[in-house]
Amino acid sequence: MNVTREIKRGDHVSRVRAKGSKEEIEIKDLETERRRDVVFSNLLLCRHHRSLADADGNEHYGIIVASRASSLLFDDEGILCEILSRLPVRSILRFKSVCKRWLSLIKHNAYFINLHFTRSQSRPNILFITPSQKKIDGGDGYWYQPNKTPRQCIFLADISSVLEGSSSSSFNSGEPKEAIIRNVRMTADDDWFVYDLVLKPVNGLVCFVDREAAAVRIYNVSTREETQWIKSTLIEEEKNRYAKEDGTIEINHWFPIYQFGFDPRTMQHKVFCFWRLSTTQSFLGRTCESQSYASWEALTVGHDTKWRRISVVASDDNKMNLDEVVPQLDMGSCRVYANGIIYWLMNSMNHGDIYDTEVIVAFDVGSEKYRVIPIPNFILDEPREKSFFSPIAMLELNGRVALTYRMSPFHLKLWILDDGADKKIENCHGNDRNWSAESVKLPFHCYPSFVNFHAVEGTDQIVFECYDDLQRNLKSVSLYSYDRNKKTLTKIKIDGISLFPLHYSRSVFTTFTESLFLLH
Repeated sequence: MNVTREIKRGDHVSRVRAKGSKEEIEIKDLETERRRDVVFSNLLLCRHHRSLADADGNEHYGIIVASRASSLLFDDEGILCEILSRLPVRSILRFKSVCKRWLSLIKHNAYFINLHFTRSQSRPNILFITPSQKKIDGGDGYWYQPNKTPRQCIFLADISSVLEGSSSSSFNSGEPKEAIIRNVRMTADDDWFVYDLVLKPVNGLVCFVDREAAAVRIYNVSTREETQWIKSTLIEEEKNRYAKEDGTIEINHWFPIYQFGFDPRTMQHKVFCFWRLSTTQSFLGRTCESQSYASWEALTVGHDTKWRRISVVASDDNKMNLDEVVPQLDMGSCRVYANGIIYWLMNSMNHGDIYDTEVIVAFDVGSEKYRVIPIPNFILDEPREKSFFSPIAMLELNGRVALTYRMSPFHLKLWILDDGADKKIENCHGNDRNWSAESVKLPFHCYPSFVNFHAVEGTDQIVFECYDDLQRNLKSVSLYSYDRNKKTLTKIKIDGISLFPLHYSRSVFTTFTESLFLLH
């Protein structure tokens, strides 16, 4: 049955026709949310001026303030920032149409955008993006090959209530805390795009990669703003260069390494692409000579319309030289962004056939220069399981980089580095005093192939994503929130998560903070 209803907005009346009860409920929900935002704004304004009413001693002053709330909201930009920065992005986007001044504030005011992002960290989420694909025979929900369909599932689950309750509960006491899926979006073929790799978000922005086309695209999950695909021409340029020099030389390449970061000084997001190329010279069908070399590219989001070549050199603070600083393809879990720096581990052959990490490369997003930070011997030589000499993960904990070592199946150790502005030179010299350790006891077996680690930005929480087998089927996933201060572990329950498929490279499952950061 068709339903017709009127929604009053100020002096205007909008007539909306909805088919069936589902649409009518959605209309009521949107109207309720809109009214909540207005009431919330006015309450904050009244609270802001309550002290003036008390000092004046006039009980009617509060009524006067409430009646003047609308004009104050327009006149005082400071109050406006205080109010809007406390709202979720979905609510703020509706306020863009109030007036040009509000639109400018929401879209272009750097102070407001940063303030909102800082406060959004108190409302952390789990972000899940995965393609919609057909299941293979067996029905286990695991995909072996990427199916380049533009159909995607994107959902956000609010875990703020889970983190608030984790300080008073432990793993052995209390029921699992439920995270609420508050936003689910199923894309269609005509409003999405294909890709084969997705990087972890930075400041609410996600970088999608089409490795076959050597192209990237940035997407703001909250505002749904996106860039166009920007394709690298490096391989084509290298082939043309060698073709002119010597027609017998061929260019080969491996899949490049993509990194995503942010420069706090210029407020710019950047994508970096690290290529490893090789030249092969053939004569009469035989390879005569083969040489490999690295090439680097950078892309400034909202500024560059094409990739630019960069020469990666050591910073003035650096004290250790390396022949090679390109991240390794198989070290994806040991790369992390924190406070304008992208960190990754460099390996060297030690202990027979076992790789042991000796140094950290710290790449500055702004200067596009690197430092080498040696890992102290007291960490490298620490007794631990023979198969786990190297860290199993790298995390960002409140702006600091942390190496995660497995000491035993149920025991992890975090070695946390303070790499602040006044300690960068010290760390390059190998200052041991800037490292601190934390032990984590787990009630489950921690095997790297079955467990992922996610730091919750702006908090002391770590989320563990655990699976029963290597197939990483979401039907068997278990989520836990660990409070580093209270040493408590809380199980997180997300109803309906098992309904979504998971793909190894095209899916992202991570902690997330929404933002208003612009892409243009």
